[in-house]
Amino acid sequence: MKFISDSIFTTYFTFKNSYFVIFRGIWVFVLTLCPLSLIRGQEETFSENQLVLISDYPAEEVSADLQKAISLTDYGNYNDAIPIFEKLEHSELIHSNDSMRMAMLESRAFMCKVMRKNNQALADYMEMLDYYTSRQDFNNMAKTETLLAEYYRARALGDLSDRHLEIAEEIIDNHEVDPCNISYWFSRKAANESQFRSNANNVGFFSQKALELANEPCAQYTKALILNELAYLYGATHFDEVERIVSHYEQSSEILRNMNRQRDLATVQHNLAVYYARRGEADKSLEVLGPIIALAELNEWHSALEDLYLIQMTIFQSKGWYERAYHISRKAYQSKISLMVDQYAIDVEELQAVHDRELAEKALAEAEVRADNNQRALVYTIGGSTLLAISTLTVVFLFLRVRKKNSQLSIQQEAIAKTNEQLSYSLEEKEVLYKELNHRVKNNLMVLSGLIYLQEQTDEDRGNHGLYGALRNRIQTMAMVHEKLYGLESTTRVNFQEYLEELSPLICNTFRKGSGHIPINISCKELSLPINKAIPLALIFNELITNSIKHLNDKALAQGISISCKNDNGSTLIEYRDHGNGLPTGFDLSASKSMGMRIVNLMIQQLKATFSHHSSDEGLRFTIRFD
Repeated sequence: MKFISDSIFTTYFTFKNSYFVIFRGIWVFVLTLCPLSLIRGQEETFSENQLVLISDYPAEEVSADLQKAISLTDYGNYNDAIPIFEKLEHSELIHSNDSMRMAMLESRAFMCKVMRKNNQALADYMEMLDYYTSRQDFNNMAKTETLLAEYYRARALGDLSDRHLEIAEEIIDNHEVDPCNISYWFSRKAANESQFRSNANNVGFFSQKALELANEPCAQYTKALILNELAYLYGATHFDEVERIVSHYEQSSEILRNMNRQRDLATVQHNLAVYYARRGEADKSLEVLGPIIALAELNEWHSALEDLYLIQMTIFQSKGWYERAYHISRKAYQSKISLMVDQYAIDVEELQAVHDRELAEKALAEAEVRADNNQRALVYTIGGSTLLAISTLTVVFLFLRVRKKNSQLSIQQEAIAKTNEQLSYSLEEKEVLYKELNHRVKNNLMVLSGLIYLQEQTDEDRGNHGLYGALRNRIQTMAMVHEKLYGLESTTRVNFQEYLEELSPLICNTFRKGSGHIPINISCKELSLPINKAIPLALIFNELITNSIKHLNDKALAQGISISCKNDNGSTLIEYRDHGNGLPTGFDLSASKSMGMRIVNLMIQQLKATFSHHSSDEGLRFTIRFD
């Protein structure tokens, strides 16, 4: 109402005769009644949306329900926990007792994060952060920032997860923070390194740091997470250290059993079963899978069941139990359907919450419009009786026009900002989906490689093992490209230097001769390729390195293999050299009957590249050129 009062004082100082002084008193009285009525109307509107609190909810019952909801959430029984949380939200005690409310918010946010109720989870974490920040509780601020980092890691938003970990680190460096919260921070740092950068050294470093601080009772859950993370890491980097890997999984499982965190236990047991399956120990894998599948079926953990069924199905197929494998595949399909139905219901609930908020904002806007209309009508009525009212009405009208224009401009700006936000979110979502696609392709290729490995183990004809190894290498060569794309911030190009550095040891380990080291010198630091060129070129180098290891003697292999890349007049020129005797005179790549050379020829054609070779006393050189 500031503009109305400004008009009153302007009019008063302009006209100082008694008539206008008397009229001014009447004008002020009327306008005083107007805002009171508008405020009263707004109060009635807001009161309809206020949360109705239960004051006669006994404190003992509130405390018992809160503990029960937290225990159910830890166990993984979210269906029973949800109605208890809804009841607690209406408790007057929960809203007046800060410690109880923070405990409820932390547990409910964890549950919503797992169920992908992202709006509610984020709202609960932000309320916790606001509360601890207002009280300068640095210990719990560091903990909540780490929880937010884990929330964004679960949504595969690496930049946001890293940012909250950095904020938590600053708090830890500058303030006193409990060792348990520091241990949890190290564990989430390790998880980020594993998920977003695949840096085994960093994962191991941060995991060990977390374990050093995880001896307190409050850090037992963190310890279980880290033991699982280390077991998974060792399974990838020290595959044959069975005792250490299995021990870590079993220690993690024991901690989770003691804490009655059955949903987390299912994840650890799933990882252990996968490790046994990869080692070809099908019976041990089935022994692990049996109880955990029964538990997952009992609690309807559809996301876990899908993965558990697929492992069980693969093992049944490898044993020739095709009828049982088919039965399990049907169960996996039904779990996938149930998971999609559950997620659809959650998505609808999320959309409904957004819709309800938009309706509330719309109702508030309509109330403001009605208030403006009432105010304008009152001004028009009184202004029509006197010249003063007419002049005041003119001023008010002009002011309202300007304000309306400003309001329209503000609405347009908000609409543009909202559209930009939606476009940004859509782009981020597509990037996440593209990464997920590459991740799933990589997983499927690795499953295929594992099936071939299982077949290899059951084939008594040792002469076929070389063929199995070559086939697995070709599949893993393509899988590594997709793994690179999944782990990079830029999801469209592969750093070929890093890729070759990971590919060459894999091939050497498969076809290694004797116990000597095969030096491979790679100079392709500037080579970055899209996926349509990375995969063909990767397959070419897989065949060339495999061919060198198979056909070179130990002395030639000891002199090593070199791969170099350079830009030559806008084209990419790659040279591959070894120190063997070279190819036979008159060798024609397009006419070769060797499967490896036929693959090289096909990939050269796919790249639209040129291929040449040169043999000399110094060895064999292949040259590949493409745009």
